[in-house]
Amino acid sequence: MRTGIGVFIVAVCFLVPTAYADYPLDGVYMSMLGQIQEGRFSESWVGGGQGQLGNTVHALSWDDVELGAEWNVLCPVLAEPPELIEDTVDEYGNGHRVYRTVYMDGTFWMTGAGAWGNGDPEYYGDLFHYTHTTTMQFVGGELVGYNTNAQLSGSFTGYTEKCMQLTIANAVSVGIGGIPPADYPVLLDGPSGCVDAPPEIIGEWGNVWSITLIISDCATSNEDVSWSTIKSLYR
Repeated sequence: MRTGIGVFIVAVCFLVPTAYADYPLDGVYMSMLGQIQEGRFSESWVGGGQGQLGNTVHALSWDDVELGAEWNVLCPVLAEPPELIEDTVDEYGNGHRVYRTVYMDGTFWMTGAGAWGNGDPEYYGDLFHYTHTTTMQFVGGELVGYNTNAQLSGSFTGYTEKCMQLTIANAVSVGIGGIPPADYPVLLDGPSGCVDAPPEIIGEWGNVWSITLIISDCATSNEDVSWSTIKSLYR
């Protein structure tokens, strides 16, 4: 289920070969301050419908003109059936349901031209952890919208001493059960090798808002940055 993109947290570590210029600059970068672009997402229903194994996420930055110029997330694949963790829907079909969904694999990329840039033309790597917590709203038994929190972790090619967290505080559905418009990410097929989904595959798409990117030293490889570290970096 698109249990979409929403609070979207990324913990990432970097490897350090001499061929690279330098790791990204430490700091807190916020979309509300114009330091990182917000974005758009799609999720293909490769598995046959919302919440099915194999469904694939595709998220790109959006500057009102171009998709993916600043960052992207490609092909995390839904790996486990969504877990219902809260249900307030009453006998009239009104209320909400909260699902937790686990994805696997995928990649992450950021341009080196962003505020965090420090000499490399780009920063990228593989994802190793990605979960969504999605709140779905129902009226009269019908789904009318959803909002998602997500946590995503990965290792960046090039550096081991730096970690980052990317938080997307709000992602909402724009369309469900069709093909995204041209100004949204195309539907991808992760199980087939992160290629364009076949034309008969449909999915869902939406907007990603209120992003905060945090880059800091890793206390321990592949662990999330502590809140005290985050606060010390805020500027």
